[in-house]
Amino acid sequence: MPRPEKYVSRSDLGWGASGASYANPKKGLVVHYDGSNQNLAAKDHSACIAYWKNTRKFHTGPARGWADLGYSFGACPHSYVFEGRGLYKYQAAQGTTPGNRDYYSVTLMCGPSDEITDAQVNAVRQLREWLMEPATSIAGTVKGHRDFVSTSCPGDKLYRMVRDGVFSQPAVWGGGVPDLSRPIAKPKPTPKWENPAKGTIPGPRHDFPLPKGHVFWRKTAPNWSVSGHYHRVFKGRSAREWLKEFGAQLARRGWSVGKGKTYLRRYGNDGLFGPEYEDLVEAFQRAQGLDQDGRIGPATWTEAFHRPVT
Repeated sequence: MPRPEKYVSRSDLGWGASGASYANPKKGLVVHYDGSNQNLAAKDHSACIAYWKNTRKFHTGPARGWADLGYSFGACPHSYVFEGRGLYKYQAAQGTTPGNRDYYSVTLMCGPSDEITDAQVNAVRQLREWLMEPATSIAGTVKGHRDFVSTSCPGDKLYRMVRDGVFSQPAVWGGGVPDLSRPIAKPKPTPKWENPAKGTIPGPRHDFPLPKGHVFWRKTAPNWSVSGHYHRVFKGRSAREWLKEFGAQLARRGWSVGKGKTYLRRYGNDGLFGPEYEDLVEAFQRAQGLDQDGRIGPATWTEAFHRPVT
């Protein structure tokens, strides 16, 4: 999944890299608000840019003296996600050391009685899905600031939305916005393999099924490339079945794989190697520290079926 569709980076704002300390938050995303009403939903988007710049000036000024703007990101009423400290940075927003170290933060740039737009909610949902990608791989948990310290933040209205799972629903991509007037369906119980415990190896322990020198890859490559597009059988299963099993194994390891999901989004896990499979394989190889050649060879297969989840 790419980063949010309407993304305002630090460079867009004329800022350099954040001077905040390194961190690698994994536990989720924390929602914040402003203590006073801003009425940004009724203003031009330029007001949101000015608000974000002024917030940074306040946080780095004498009143706070922080290394940078306190939040990881901001979400404005016009569906934009603003970069604050950004990725891999220690926070100054949650109020506790574990909270600032282990969670990303997002403020909705609104006050207690400001309008929270559908586009704004969708921006947070897109941000959450992006942060759940393997490169950063946070848990999907969404909390409110008051879950860490005694505070009114993020306000009663936003906190109800956090507790009701509004921000944990799937994002709309392609320029649309969700219809928040419709009730949110209760989530189905999550299969255990979708959130595998660290140190475990979910699923079966299949050894690499292809002969020496062969890999799963494109159908246009020579005979050593097995794509699933032709009926070839290895160790009692067709090549297509083995490719499906590989995709299923990554899903067991917690990857978002399948039709409509992050990887194999268009055609699903159909066992036919193409650009979507190659993107999935390269992302998995990158996450595991392997050479990113997009091919499923013995090393990549072993990481999927025999290495514990980290």
